[in-house]
Amino acid sequence: MKKIIALLPLAALIAVVPGKVWAEEILRAGEILVEENEEVKALEERRESAIAKTVITRKEMEELGGQTAADVLRRLPRTYFSGPPTTNKDVRQAGLDKEFQNVLINGNRPPGGGEKREFTLDRIPVEMIERIEVMKNPSAAYDADGIAGLVNIILKEPPKKQVMQMAVGGSYQDQADKYGNKLSLTLGDQHGPVNYTVGATRNDDYRGKAKTVADSTKNEAEQEAELVKTLTTAVNPVLAWQPGERDKITVRPFFTDQTEKKTKDKRIANLTTGAAKSLNRESERKEQFLESYALEWEHRFVGGSLFKLLGSASSNDEDKNKYTAAYTGTALVFDKHIFENEEKEDREQVVGLDFKTPWLGPFATEHLFSTGIKLRNKDREVDKLVYEVKNGVTKVTSTANDSYRVDERITALYFMDEAGLTSNLTLTPGVRAELTDGRYLTSGGLGADDSSVDLNPSLHARYKLGSDYLLRGSVARVIGRPPFKDKVPTRSIKADKVEEGNPDLVASSSINYEAAIERYLGKSGLLSVGAFYKDIDDVIEKLQTGIDGATGLQVIKPVNGGSAEVRGVEFEARNDLAFIGLPDFTVIGNLTFQDSEVIDPNTGVTRRLKDQPQRLGNLILRYHHKPIGLAASLGVSYMDNKVDESVTPIKTEDAFVQWDASLSQTLAKGVSAHASVINLLDEKREVAQGGRREEEEVGRIFYLGLRYEL
Repeated sequence: MKKIIALLPLAALIAVVPGKVWAEEILRAGEILVEENEEVKALEERRESAIAKTVITRKEMEELGGQTAADVLRRLPRTYFSGPPTTNKDVRQAGLDKEFQNVLINGNRPPGGGEKREFTLDRIPVEMIERIEVMKNPSAAYDADGIAGLVNIILKEPPKKQVMQMAVGGSYQDQADKYGNKLSLTLGDQHGPVNYTVGATRNDDYRGKAKTVADSTKNEAEQEAELVKTLTTAVNPVLAWQPGERDKITVRPFFTDQTEKKTKDKRIANLTTGAAKSLNRESERKEQFLESYALEWEHRFVGGSLFKLLGSASSNDEDKNKYTAAYTGTALVFDKHIFENEEKEDREQVVGLDFKTPWLGPFATEHLFSTGIKLRNKDREVDKLVYEVKNGVTKVTSTANDSYRVDERITALYFMDEAGLTSNLTLTPGVRAELTDGRYLTSGGLGADDSSVDLNPSLHARYKLGSDYLLRGSVARVIGRPPFKDKVPTRSIKADKVEEGNPDLVASSSINYEAAIERYLGKSGLLSVGAFYKDIDDVIEKLQTGIDGATGLQVIKPVNGGSAEVRGVEFEARNDLAFIGLPDFTVIGNLTFQDSEVIDPNTGVTRRLKDQPQRLGNLILRYHHKPIGLAASLGVSYMDNKVDESVTPIKTEDAFVQWDASLSQTLAKGVSAHASVINLLDEKREVAQGGRREEEEVGRIFYLGLRYEL
């Protein structure tokens, strides 16, 4: 019933389109000017910000052919995603694992993340997004989580005049040989003191994957074929009311519903003879429904002070049902049914208060003082049941300790001052204190309580070297909370291992150092060279900790593995090619070199953090000829090999190069056609571990569609 209520605006959206939108001719010169200057403004915001950040605009997302927030983020320095090409879900920065990232929506962390607190970005279509902000070293005003960095996705705001945007398109995935479709519609307007926007998107797409494995140590050959159909529907209605000159009240509901249907056949045969050994045929259905309701009140005082009060309630329900039919022997005789049912419920309530005020300090220095408090309650409950039916006999293979509940209460208080000490030098000191109270329980009665206080100081500096150069530097203490399940004393017996939780885990902490020199080339060009260093304590890694006495299997357990160092340098450039007579062309590129060291708690040997690529690079050539309304881009992304030295034998994933292309052509006033292809050259993923060789092929994705914007 909740889904029906939440998705009603999608139907109402089409029904209430004002007739005058279709009939009236509205002057768009001002809007066109805004669009043309959108990236210029984003670069200027980066330049003037006291805290180093990168801003990605809606126009840039559209021109690069991205379909979700993930498609755009993977082109940034030190950023990549786990999984094969075209699979962009879990963002990773600086080679750190998923739990070290912090993904926000409108400044708050959404519920419904995975076990490592990650949020899958394919749930947010680009049509819902106004802009994305990326901070490599966040200030005290943001949650302390985020050793790797912070991504803040800002959804569309109500416009100050009538707006209508509509897009319809189709997709084709050649590995699956399936066609998908996409429809989005956004309306917005202002009537006196009230302005609103209502956006809705429905995206139906497919992903196919073929995996082959040759394992000489087991004398086995595996063949796996997978097909995933994903239907994502998102609705974003926002209402803003200004009851007076200095007050603004904003209501921000947001809904996204995602249904994922997966089928997979996994066949194992004798590597030498080719004789069949087993076959598993799986079908899985996963539904995720996220709903969020936020209410904001802003009051501006005479003199420039700002008071903001926020309250929000969010929930995410996830249901997963998986069925496996298992066949064994050379004749592949049916053996048993395996059923897996998992339900996850996340509930989160947030109350926050922020206050900013300008003041004049000694020697006529200008300051902007900020303070705030945030109370965050999070409840997560997971119920899991796994059982098999063989020869008419039902056997439950899961235990009560596979299911768990987490209750966390986080109270945060921060103080920060943006101090313009001279016309060239700005310092932003701050401190954020976070008190965490948590209770971690299994359904089997095992439990643990935990309480911690984290004091996180930070200092950001910006120095202007003339009109075109900037020096930036920052140092900040940040944390990485343990994954949800890792803190619970769970115990799960798998076919080849036993996975256990660890109630004694503590949050990882890091002192992050960032430094960069930036040169701005005119209004839209940039050259930047930067370096980063992360001194991390209590790194959390899942490691082999011994042999289980009851089963004889290896025990895999998360542990605080001591200290680690992550370091790197990165280069970033963007500029048009007018200086060589090609004003319609723009080049965007970045290159990251990174490395790490961690002491393995099992062996005492110093090694690299697992799955950290040492080199990452992106190069994009964009063409935009305004007189004929043609825009095109060709991009290439490189990810170096990834190594996991925490397992024996060592596991290595080969480097790969992914090519993407996009094209957009204006057909009439406000109407454009667009096309794009992801993984143009059909790059594959290859992994080796000892005598095991694995190859995954995911194919290419083609998009074709029309956009209309008033």
